[in-house]
Amino acid sequence: MTTVAGYSQEQIVDMMKMIPFFEPFSLYEKKRMASFQGGFVTFGPGTRIIAEGKKDTCFYILLTGKVATVKQGVELNYMEKGEIFGEMAFFANTKRSTSVVAHDSVFLFRLDQDSLQRLGCEIREKIKDQCILKMISRIDKLTERLRVRM
Repeated sequence: MTTVAGYSQEQIVDMMKMIPFFEPFSLYEKKRMASFQGGFVTFGPGTRIIAEGKKDTCFYILLTGKVATVKQGVELNYMEKGEIFGEMAFFANTKRSTSVVAHDSVFLFRLDQDSLQRLGCEIREKIKDQCILKMISRIDKLTERLRVRM
């Protein structure tokens, strides 16, 4: 039985089933992603996952744990299981606008452009669609907060 960071493929698929990002994916597609070598990483508390100002094009889906978004040393917010981060640099090929630091132990699905291509077109399109939906949701929330302030 193959394990990643102590998790079996079945455990990873079970985690994916609990996260709305993965709802559009079939069981076969979830299993394919769960068996993806190098696609899963763990970080301990206090570990910087993304460094503000650095160029790197990975994005992450948080499967367990909690992370903090940090801008110039100031914590902006926390993200928990099911959230994605790093997608802006992933799509735009730009430097990181914030740092992301593990608040506690985290288990993440990590994708870069090369690994995304290797997953195949159906999975790739679903991942892109889900990222677009997440970004739209964030823009809507930000717009609402700005509207309330005015």
